[in-house]
Amino acid sequence: MLLADADGLGAALQAEARERLAAGPPPASATELEDRRYALTDTLDDLHGCTDPLERTYIVADLLQRASELALLTGGHWLGGGKWLSRRLAAAEPELHSRLTAGAAAAMSNTVDGTGHFTEAVKEVLKLAGGPLWAGYSRR
Repeated sequence: MLLADADGLGAALQAEARERLAAGPPPASATELEDRRYALTDTLDDLHGCTDPLERTYIVADLLQRASELALLTGGHWLGGGKWLSRRLAAAEPELHSRLTAGAAAAMSNTVDGTGHFTEAVKEVLKLAGGPLWAGYSRR
């Protein structure tokens, strides 16, 4: 909200900021997307091997954040933190947001099929971003 503008500079800056916001973020680099795909793939593997319900809570929370961010980046949307990550994903991809959050809640509550539904939603995000990344990944 512009409070004062004696020479028009404030209005010009406000208009430019609105244009930049509406245009969306710059595309993520191939390196960033690969790094995020690898991290999500690796963390998903941690979930598959997890037998401790307390550790599962942390892994699921980490996967939820990583998957949400990757989905937004892949779709060319702005990221957010905390509630804003949820809100941005809900606005950009409402069905995916629903599957991820419901799946995460079920996985954290240790229901029999909860982890499976969550895993499928995370795999969907990986597929949209180019698939899981293990073989051939290296950063020097």
